[in-house]
Amino acid sequence: MTPAVTAEVEPPIDPKEAAILRAAFECFARYGLRRTSMADIAKVAGMSRPALYLHYEGKDHIFNALVRIHFERSEKAVERVLARPGPPAEILLAAFHAIDGDAVEAMLNSPHADEILSSNSPFTQPAVEAAYARITSHLADWIRHGVAEGRMTLTGLNATADEIARTVMATKFGIKAFATGFADYRAAQARVAAIFGKALSS
Repeated sequence: MTPAVTAEVEPPIDPKEAAILRAAFECFARYGLRRTSMADIAKVAGMSRPALYLHYEGKDHIFNALVRIHFERSEKAVERVLARPGPPAEILLAAFHAIDGDAVEAMLNSPHADEILSSNSPFTQPAVEAAYARITSHLADWIRHGVAEGRMTLTGLNATADEIARTVMATKFGIKAFATGFADYRAAQARVAAIFGKALSS
């Protein structure tokens, strides 16, 4: 049985919409995207199906909203992490965890992880692509500041801070493709953070 999960939804979202998103998150993790119905979501959210349709046209729109809100939350969390002092590897790993939040653990532990994570359309939303770009920019700024302050170096990497940031982000998201579960994913993240952290350390 899949454990109950909840989505973290940050205010100022409408309470009814927050309930819908939490219910949808739980249903997607429990049943997968294809098997989840609007009736399932309405039942878990404690409302009628007609009332649910007043907020969202369908489950795909709900899933898109979940992904969009997740990335908006992630950006704020990453900014806080990158403002902290610490070794590059430690901060990078904390940034990875900040990007994931609680949602990735629930999804990777879901028996429907492959189906959920293979859905690309939510990640091509302009708002999600913009948030991803801003997170990458925050990471590049963090590297630039570290180099300027003598805490990091780009010597020997033959790349700019922006190029390193893009590579780090691509690698961080790419490891989901071969992770066999959440524990394996976390271990891979730690390896990636250690590799990039060592390369950046002055």
